Amino acid sequence: MSDAQTPQQLFDPTAYLDLTLTDPTEKRPPLPPGDYTAIVGEVTARKWQGKQDPTKQGIAWDIPLKIQVPSGFQDALKLPPEITLTDSCMLDLTPQGLFDNGVGKNRRVRTYREALDMNKPGDTFGPRQMQGRLVTVKVEHELYNGEPVERVRGVARAG
Repeated sequence: MSDAQTPQQLFDPTAYLDLTLTDPTEKRPPLPPGDYTAIVGEVTARKWQGKQDPTKQGIAWDIPLKIQVPSGFQDALKLPPEITLTDSCMLDLTPQGLFDNGVGKNRRVRTYREALDMNKPGDTFGPRQMQGRLVTVKVEHELYNGEPVERVRGVARAG
């Protein structure tokens, strides 16, 4: 076994607390609303709690979507070739805390399953199976403090 350390083992995140910047940090232009091809990244799960009502809580899946930016937008808006937006599915759970797969439950999960062609009788599905697969995403804007913010409003089959 080697005593050599990888760069990540030597990395000290607190070193960034002494970071000094002289140039302004610039906001990139938002991706225009529309439909885009995206690659599903690694889905993660997290607990959530209501802000107005802390008694409301549950589990959500966060789904990173690596959106392929068309070259025309890359040139005209000086956007990178890929932009990652994160979508979330707030899971419907049974009173026992299990995933609720009843009729009309977990609509957003159903939408992803259908977009990935994984929602037929007999299909096995798990959130990790989504990673690396293509979908079409609908990007829309909502205003926050007077500025447009990109949001994933829907998913469908790629193509």
